[in-house]
Amino acid sequence: MNTNEPFPIICGTDFSENATVAVHAAAALAQRFNAPLILAHSVDERAEFPNHLRPRLMNDDRLRLAEEAERLRKLGLTFEEKLLRGAPDDGIASFAGKAQARLLVVAASGTGALGRWVLGDVAERIAETSPVPTLVVRAAEPFLAWAGGKRALKVFVATDFTATADAALRWVAELRQTGPCEITFGYIDRPQHERGELAILEAMRLMDERPEARQALERDLREKAARLLGTEPVIRIEPGSARVDAHLIQLATEAGADLLVVGTHQWRGFDRLRHTSISRLILRDAPMSVACVPVAVEAMEVIPALHRVLVATDFSDNGGRAIPHAYSVLPGEGAVCLLHVAKLGEPKPKEELEAHLRALIPAQAAARGVASEVRVVESNDPAGAIRDAADRFGADLVCIGSHGRTGLTATLLGSVAQAVIAQSPRPVLVVRPPAA
Repeated sequence: MNTNEPFPIICGTDFSENATVAVHAAAALAQRFNAPLILAHSVDERAEFPNHLRPRLMNDDRLRLAEEAERLRKLGLTFEEKLLRGAPDDGIASFAGKAQARLLVVAASGTGALGRWVLGDVAERIAETSPVPTLVVRAAEPFLAWAGGKRALKVFVATDFTATADAALRWVAELRQTGPCEITFGYIDRPQHERGELAILEAMRLMDERPEARQALERDLREKAARLLGTEPVIRIEPGSARVDAHLIQLATEAGADLLVVGTHQWRGFDRLRHTSISRLILRDAPMSVACVPVAVEAMEVIPALHRVLVATDFSDNGGRAIPHAYSVLPGEGAVCLLHVAKLGEPKPKEELEAHLRALIPAQAAARGVASEVRVVESNDPAGAIRDAADRFGADLVCIGSHGRTGLTATLLGSVAQAVIAQSPRPVLVVRPPAA
């Protein structure tokens, strides 16, 4: 494909009625994005075929694809067709990656057991392995109306403070730039160490007893939306159990969503069995169309840019030493969040602790163009609180001071810095005290 051509939208077909619905949705999206549309079919070579029968199999499917293309063109659709080889999921997903597709569109089956294990299973595998965003279509009408400028597309985004959620939000931001969207955030709040009904009861209790925690969560979600989406969505925060997928589907249904968007990891092989995939469960059960957006895999040689740094301090000398280092790693602009984790039941007022943090902001910060904010959270798990705060701030780096203990002393006394390193998926800069 010529690299000067616009990135195409690819629609996979198995010649079924559901595939026809997906093609209509894909054509509407191609029109809105001003992108070429490719109708692709992958010859199913999963069974053992003698080599002398393979050309006949290709010719049969080539004829079926040509007939399907002619039928769809009579309906007024414009596209080019492409016959692929390989299993339907691998062939389509691989082609989408090589073509640098803007979007891969496939049909969804019904939500019954048979659909899950036959057609739905193929759509699920495609969505989980595709290197480009994949739209699994259940109804074409919302996309047709949106593309025709008749109404906004109602988009529900499953969000939290992970890289997968960020990927979903960036894709929705691109969708919003293309046409009007009514966006709702869905966040399921649950204690990480609880399950089932106990989790819901505990989350509801915390919401009732500590409304400021919910307010802080809403603030962080709005900041995330402003940063990645450029608009303020409706935010739904609900307590939930381990079945996050069921809670998200319920919220999306209540919001009247045309499209549920979720970020995905590209698990393959045995990894798919070892990891519980929320997107997989949503694909099987959601009554609306679902978009799965993979986390971009960046080249190892790319030097990451730092824009947001979280620095945690316990107000000790060692904790304070980390603060100037947090500002020093920014290139001249960006934001630093100063965090203090207070024990539950801390007698000092939160306002007093926040004032203490503001006093620790370096005088040169504003002159360097670095924005500063302070946060105080209550927790008896400092490392977990730091990890969660870094996620919610969207930190590129976590900075923390160390007491410098080693050996038996560190083992006996424990180390918040060591726990943060062990738990955080983000890079951690540990500032050690100066040598005596």
